[in-house]
Amino acid sequence: MTASAPLLRLDAISKRFEARGRSVLAVDNLSLSVPPESFVTIVGPSGCGKSTLLNIVAGLMRVDSGSVTYRGAPVQVGDRRIGYVTQQDNLFPWRTLRDNILFPLIFANVSRAEAEKRAAYWIDKVGLAGFENAYPHELSGGMRQRGNIARTLIYQPELIMMDEPFGPLDAQTRLQLQKELLRIWQETKVSVLFITHDLAEAIALSSEVAIMSARPGTIDAIRTVTLPYPRDIARIHDNPDYRTIYDDLWQRLERVVEAAQRGSRGEQP
Repeated sequence: MTASAPLLRLDAISKRFEARGRSVLAVDNLSLSVPPESFVTIVGPSGCGKSTLLNIVAGLMRVDSGSVTYRGAPVQVGDRRIGYVTQQDNLFPWRTLRDNILFPLIFANVSRAEAEKRAAYWIDKVGLAGFENAYPHELSGGMRQRGNIARTLIYQPELIMMDEPFGPLDAQTRLQLQKELLRIWQETKVSVLFITHDLAEAIALSSEVAIMSARPGTIDAIRTVTLPYPRDIARIHDNPDYRTIYDDLWQRLERVVEAAQRGSRGEQP
């Protein structure tokens, strides 16, 4: 971790769900910090609580114990310093791309002229100039996700949470959006808390990778990614340091996944 005070801090948080007479401990004693201008990625087995973690940070869920603070104060729902990009683009089908992107500003009572100016800037920034008047059904999946990212960035959050945003996309589109995201991150200095199942993606993008354990989820390990920026996403796998980092993280992740599989079969560790 960097020496600067973290933007986001999770201290020993736990979250339990009660459903159909069954109690499930989703997250247990989890601690994590996200420093300013960092790109922190979380990987882990399915069902380990990654999305639950983001919903807690967004203020959509309360923890049973522990604390979640942003710049030293408890996180509040609707904090506009924190953006949230989900796997689905969630664009309004009845609005054009421009109107989708500027919607958060209109909702925040920003003047129409200023909102349109900022929308034009971000439409160009994510490579969608010329598609301002297109409706979501007229755009590809990758284009809609670019629009979703622009709609989040337009209100200038300090931290963006991204829940497997490129998961449904084909390999070429995913690679292009990874490049775009890194470029925007380096230009804006926004912090990113990113979730993925793809270890290669995590290493290629991140300054730090955190591995979550099987449910109940906690942080099993954190590894600093020492590969320098800017990074050539398409060729980063040729770097010998990349292979060293990948092998180390894979060994850790493999143990976590094996533990999750044993747990699903009811076996003891």
